[in-house]
Amino acid sequence: MSFVKKFGAIYKTDLKLLRRDPMLLYSVVMTLVILLIIRYFKDRIGVYYSLLALLGLIFIPMIFGMIPGFMMADEKEDKTIQALQVIPISSEAFLAYRLTWASIVVAAFTFVAPYILDIEIPQKGILALMTLFLFEVWIYGLLITVFSESRMQALTVSKVIGWFLMLPPVIKLVVVWRNLSTDWSKFTAFLPTYWLYKVFEGIPLNDYSNFPIALAVHLAWLIPLVVLFRKRVL
Repeated sequence: MSFVKKFGAIYKTDLKLLRRDPMLLYSVVMTLVILLIIRYFKDRIGVYYSLLALLGLIFIPMIFGMIPGFMMADEKEDKTIQALQVIPISSEAFLAYRLTWASIVVAAFTFVAPYILDIEIPQKGILALMTLFLFEVWIYGLLITVFSESRMQALTVSKVIGWFLMLPPVIKLVVVWRNLSTDWSKFTAFLPTYWLYKVFEGIPLNDYSNFPIALAVHLAWLIPLVVLFRKRVL
């Protein structure tokens, strides 16, 4: 079977899944609604708006990383993903295919989101955020795929992951709002979203010193998940 035919077969499966459950369309609409709601509060919350805007941005890779995660969880439940084991295709190639379209959508949303939120982010800052978001698409998608065996489990896992990874900016928002003496968000430094916040915080100051650490933390999450995918899924 040629390379084109291999991925053509997977692509047809994707179209069937999206036709049966148009998650992509719902996710695009949901993301736009979240960003517009946050934009509505810009003139009402003052200094807290930047943190709220970051929460909106975090939703972008989270939402679109969950879609391929759900699709692969469906395939695990239906045993169709196991059929790929008889096709000469590597785990990395399959993941690259499955997550590429989600990465493209996230890149597009990352570019337009600052305009929707009415925040100024220089091109360098957008590229830094986009890079981290692309890693997070893979992280979210793999977390759901590796730790769920069905659509119902995938929904539960996605909720737990979502709340867990939202902790750093939420805690920071509480710290700023309550003017706490201790920045409790630093105890979530093992999470990739903590360093995403640190990079976002430094962008207005043209300070990208936290970007290498953020990249390293994202890789520290991604690499083990790829290994687990190879062992437990494909």
